[in-house]
Amino acid sequence: MTKISKANPKHNIREPVLKFLFLGMALIFNTLFSFGQNETNAPLENKIDHQIGLRHDNDLFLLTDRYYSAGLFLTYRRRLQKGVFRSGNEQLVFSLGEEIITPTDLKSKDIADLDRPYAGFLGFTGGWSHAGKSSLVEGNLLFGVAGSASGAGTLQQWFHKAIVSSDAPTWVGELENSIHTNLYVAYTYEWQLAPNPFSVHVAAHPQIAFGTRDVYFHPELTAHFGRRNTLSSSMAYTRIGSTDRETFFVLRAGYRFVGRNGLLEGNALGDDSVFLVSSNTTVFYGGFDFQVRRGKNEFWYGYRINSAESGHTEAHQYMLLSYARNF
Repeated sequence: MTKISKANPKHNIREPVLKFLFLGMALIFNTLFSFGQNETNAPLENKIDHQIGLRHDNDLFLLTDRYYSAGLFLTYRRRLQKGVFRSGNEQLVFSLGEEIITPTDLKSKDIADLDRPYAGFLGFTGGWSHAGKSSLVEGNLLFGVAGSASGAGTLQQWFHKAIVSSDAPTWVGELENSIHTNLYVAYTYEWQLAPNPFSVHVAAHPQIAFGTRDVYFHPELTAHFGRRNTLSSSMAYTRIGSTDRETFFVLRAGYRFVGRNGLLEGNALGDDSVFLVSSNTTVFYGGFDFQVRRGKNEFWYGYRINSAESGHTEAHQYMLLSYARNF
């Protein structure tokens, strides 16, 4: 079959994106040298060092079924008593996730009708993070497989037939099987503007990604309102070790400078897929979260929206639901 590629005229402005990436890397890694000296948080009293959580993303809740259609993630976190800085504010995270990404037209068997390729992704993530008094640094390494080997297409087709009782998506022109490795590094700095019982926090959260799947620089701003713990023990940043009650909501907005989106454009090291499209070099992201911690139980509802990821797609929105148990 002839390989099809839908070109995007915006795809050629990659040099400014790479400059943002290098600037972001310099800012983030510069903070690592000061973490050992800046730790001022007292050790947490509660002996809670583990967490297991389940998260489900889906746009079906918003009556759509396209683009990032669904995601399922099983995650384990562990708080380290003796880590790199021996502060008690370091964590490890391990997560297994499946993502289902589809075009708008789920019934057509003609690739020419599709606005993006079908893309399934099964990945394992391992990461480390360290929280200071008002700052957080995180690093995550992703290993995964895209294509039919991920099982995403089979899972969605079964779901449509057995649960939704509708015609199953065709998954024609799905990305070819391809192995991916990616590094994600993020830094957060937070300011408290008002104390509990109805606190207000604002935070800057730049993130960079580099690898065969994602290359981007993503600055984000968040505002937190409600009863919330300090950064090092709040579920706002998936920190474990405390059972103090939290109830708050979050507003967020970010702007992504994209160097590559491997689930649109294929593996950066080469891809034999029959249908690929170019990604937009900038994408806007927004969202809302409502989070509650009651004892060892954590509940999280989120809403996400983003602008078009390529010149052939449209804006998209989805919801996320998550439950985690600390022990």
